[in-house]
Amino acid sequence: MAVIKRVLALAAIAAAALMLSACERKITYETTAAQQPATCFDCHSDTDTFLLARKAQWQNSKHASGGTLNENSGSCVGCHTSEGFVARANGEPVPAVVDNPTVIHCFTCHKPHSNSTLDPTLRFGLRWTTNATLENGTTFDLGAGNICVACHHSRRNINTYIAAKPAMTTLSLRWGPHHSNQGDMLLGSNGYEYVGFTYGQTDHRSATDDGCIDCHKKTGIGNFVGGHTFNMEFDTGSEVFANTAACEDCHGAISDFAEVGPGYSVQDSVDVLIGDLETRLETAGLMASGAPVAVKASADSAGAVWNLLMAKEDRSHGVHNAMYTMGLLNSAIQYMSGNLPQPGAQPAPISFAPRKD
Repeated sequence: MAVIKRVLALAAIAAAALMLSACERKITYETTAAQQPATCFDCHSDTDTFLLARKAQWQNSKHASGGTLNENSGSCVGCHTSEGFVARANGEPVPAVVDNPTVIHCFTCHKPHSNSTLDPTLRFGLRWTTNATLENGTTFDLGAGNICVACHHSRRNINTYIAAKPAMTTLSLRWGPHHSNQGDMLLGSNGYEYVGFTYGQTDHRSATDDGCIDCHKKTGIGNFVGGHTFNMEFDTGSEVFANTAACEDCHGAISDFAEVGPGYSVQDSVDVLIGDLETRLETAGLMASGAPVAVKASADSAGAVWNLLMAKEDRSHGVHNAMYTMGLLNSAIQYMSGNLPQPGAQPAPISFAPRKD
């Protein structure tokens, strides 16, 4: 019996030793990711008034309205949603659909913690610095304004959009340059140019260092015009504010945009030409209620419709490039009236509207 007890005791000791040898002591550490700031003002105080001012301006901009967020699929995504534009700017695949799109906001255009390539001392570098390029291949370096033309151009190449002669072009309700073709007009390109007509240029593209930005971002009045509103004019419902300060560096002190022009009003002249051409196109059965009619048209007739829509969709009433805009309209009017000069002939004079008192 004593022998059995001794054997059992030894077995118990051996089992305990095995259990202890199998046990490893481990020291574990728990790490918690640092809480990231939810908004700019988690780091920046409300004394950083430049951020507050830009936010207030942006809230009065078209960018903030979200009026086109329904265009959140297909080729529209890259300009109509923040997510799509950022993907384009980063050289990443643009999503086919953005399920929860956000408006064009601060960090659509700016990288919040990257220095500007245009001014290395500044933060909030622009995401897009590639030269402004139109669909027809025309390109020009507009500095900071390059980011504007990335979306603000006609999205169509006039050289291929209208069928070459003698083929016919089929018009439709949605035919024509895409909305917001300001880049085309500023660069003075991609209009339908008739053989035999000489087209002029108003050189706003090189008269400014940063193209669109130099005028549209010019400090204006409160949070209604200029700055990050990018508005040149704003109607509050009780008062209309015009950012005429944007013109003063070159054109002197003015109180109305109609005062810009050598003895005539650029905007009034363009509006007269638009009305004249639109009436002629309606009479010819090419336009109705401000839109193209679904018919087949010759290249020159389709070109007249294109030029009208280019001038209207630009929305500057000729200010972006007065001579080119009036040239497109005048040449189309002359074609529609049968007075277009033959190659080598002198073009008919451009019509101007007198300034309104």
